[in-house]
Amino acid sequence: MDGTVIPASDFLATIERNAKILLAALAMLTLVMAALAILSANTLIAAPLLRVVGQLKHIETFDLAAITRLNSPLRELDNLSAALVQMGRGLASFQKYIPTALVRTLVSRGVEARPGGHEEVLSVLFTDIAGFTGLSERLGDDVVPVLTEYLEIASAAVLGRNGTIDKFIGDAVMAFWGAPVPSERHAVDACAAALDCQQRLRQQRADAERDGRAPLRIRIGINTGRMLVGNIGSNERLSYTVIGDPVNVASRLEAVNKRYGTEILIGEETRSAAGDAIVVRRLDRVAVYGRMQGIWIFELLEMAEQDSSRVPDWVSAYEAGLDAYAARDWQAAIGQFELADKARGGDRPSHILIERCRRLLAEPPSADWTPVLVLDGK
Repeated sequence: MDGTVIPASDFLATIERNAKILLAALAMLTLVMAALAILSANTLIAAPLLRVVGQLKHIETFDLAAITRLNSPLRELDNLSAALVQMGRGLASFQKYIPTALVRTLVSRGVEARPGGHEEVLSVLFTDIAGFTGLSERLGDDVVPVLTEYLEIASAAVLGRNGTIDKFIGDAVMAFWGAPVPSERHAVDACAAALDCQQRLRQQRADAERDGRAPLRIRIGINTGRMLVGNIGSNERLSYTVIGDPVNVASRLEAVNKRYGTEILIGEETRSAAGDAIVVRRLDRVAVYGRMQGIWIFELLEMAEQDSSRVPDWVSAYEAGLDAYAARDWQAAIGQFELADKARGGDRPSHILIERCRRLLAEPPSADWTPVLVLDGK
């Protein structure tokens, strides 16, 4: 019996071709499904998670205003975003109680919140409202908005000159420069902030007198020196602050303003560190309360301008009077102080030194007399 031989390929060719097409289609479908899965995962999970990470970074840097609700079809991510928003609101409530800029800086510099510190040469400033006790008694509860206005003015002046607000102590403001961010201009910036604060207060007094509100006058003391800076306190409660003798002197200088009728007094180390950037009057040599050694104190007048940094004539006359006073030539000193007083149209420090010289003329001191005024009160 004869048979016909047909190659298997004739039967299988179509099947093989269809199988290849099917495999190609399945591979394409798999790729498409994988791409869709990746795209869906990126859209629904990865991208929202990256946005959540961004929100966490805002919390880390205390940029709480940038935290927003991120809506997601995934309940878990939606709940996480809602929790972050709620956390931001909670932190914002406490933000008013802490120096946010300081915390942000400490976090960025990796400073751990644990007790510790180190010594640095820094500048520290204290402010206080003149006559605040009488003002608070007169205004009662209405003193709160007045105090708030003053603290906002002082804070803006300090922060505008790269200072660190340490704390509010009643009507006093304590701030320092040179930490946590190092600065070689800490003394200059402290002086500029003090002058800026007084300028803002002059505007406040003008506005207050026009509007029938309480005008404010403040006294400022600044000192520079080596002090301990860091996290001071216990494991439960810390304060990033400065302590040391230069800090105490700055506080005393603020109070000494009351005796001389001045607005801003700085210590001799601040005067030396600020150099030609400031214009001052060498005011007196005193031993502030709590110290036996005398220091020169200076009245800060203004920042020196490049085209007009000449010392006023009345300052030269006053300082010539100080030199004569130290040399025990009290009659000549009186003449110089009278020149300064006349040039200014009235100058309380000149009056003080004139009276002091007259007492020394009437009752000459012993041979070991030194031109240092010992202050027996804060």
